Amino acid sequence: MDGGNIDEVKQLLVKLAVIAEQLDTRSRGALQRIDASVASLDRSTRHWTEGGEDFSRKLMEMLGTQARDGIATTARQALAPLDAQLHRSAEAAKWAADALAEQRKLLTAAQRALVRRSLRALLLGSLLAACGSGYLAWHGLRGAAWSDDLRRAVGSGALVRCPDSQALCARIGPTPRRAGRHGEYLVLQP
Repeated sequence: MDGGNIDEVKQLLVKLAVIAEQLDTRSRGALQRIDASVASLDRSTRHWTEGGEDFSRKLMEMLGTQARDGIATTARQALAPLDAQLHRSAEAAKWAADALAEQRKLLTAAQRALVRRSLRALLLGSLLAACGSGYLAWHGLRGAAWSDDLRRAVGSGALVRCPDSQALCARIGPTPRRAGRHGEYLVLQP
């Protein structure tokens, strides 16, 4: 096998490895962004919950000092929809965080499957490249032996151009020998 084919195979393997690394890097980046989004949603959920509870407590204390009994009942009734809305918002944020976590799990599984498939493809490509290189080397050695025989026959004068035409002539000697199963070949004399 010549050095050019080996270099081409090496370059292809390097390119395949770079592609696999880029896929892995992109997948890790996507996972990091998803993790950051989940953390941000968790912080927002806690902030809304704490803010709503703090707001309710301060409002109740202020109203209690002015007219504790009458205004407290009215304030509770007025704050009930807001509290319900805050709880619904907190539940929606928690649901979104859970959905992102589930998507992150699915993306991780898909990434692992993609990496496994890429590695299998690289292995198969390497195996095919090695087999192809071996075949080319074997075929080259067979062709080289035939070329050497032909060169020797031309060099010794056993195979020449016929003097009176453009055809090839073979020197077979005064008593030609035959070869082949049915004697279909004549043996050239050196």
